[in-house]
Amino acid sequence: MTRLLAIETSAEACSVALYCEGDMRTYIEHAPMRHAELLLPAIQALLDEARLPVGKLDGIAFGRGPGSFTSLRIGIGVVQGLAWGAGLPVVPVSSLAVVAQDAADTAAPGYSSICVAVDARMQEVYTANFRCGESGLVTSAGDELVCEPDRVFALDGGPFVAAGNGFDRFKPLELMASQARECHPGIRPRAETVCKLALAWLDSNEPLPAGMAQPVYVRNRVAFKSNPN
Repeated sequence: MTRLLAIETSAEACSVALYCEGDMRTYIEHAPMRHAELLLPAIQALLDEARLPVGKLDGIAFGRGPGSFTSLRIGIGVVQGLAWGAGLPVVPVSSLAVVAQDAADTAAPGYSSICVAVDARMQEVYTANFRCGESGLVTSAGDELVCEPDRVFALDGGPFVAAGNGFDRFKPLELMASQARECHPGIRPRAETVCKLALAWLDSNEPLPAGMAQPVYVRNRVAFKSNPN
């Protein structure tokens, strides 16, 4: 694919990216509760800047969550509308993997895994562990979970990087953050990284039909699993 729109609305920022013939255009604004107001104008502005009609896109990538129920529904509703209307395929990307990827791109070498913890409200966090391969891209190393902050765990077997605003917002995670090789609590999901991971996935996979543009909330479908280690 050479023309890919990416949308990320799982957290407090409204973020859009447009990849066109090797050029990346981006928009991001930290605007809690304003996703519905900002998203469509931001998409249109990037398309106009590139002089690219929606129908000329090859597909739409999106942060599928987990994240805020309301903002995810807004973002994925827009993805569904655009994809169905223009007959475009979609590429869902884990919003936790997006945080992990930005941490991997930022951290110094020497770690073996990345533990992500993102504020899920109700005194819980969304969390998952990832590893970074030789390609520099992260891969999942376990389930995406929602749990109390004091039940978050990093993988055994080496130093880890902590990433996500959960490490900045919950006292039970302060000790864990201090044990990490690096901690990046300011990393938020970005559409630019959604696009990066989607393009990498498309190197060996076909995009999905528009009907597959669905959110992953985690809270509604996954019970917490204890650390098997």
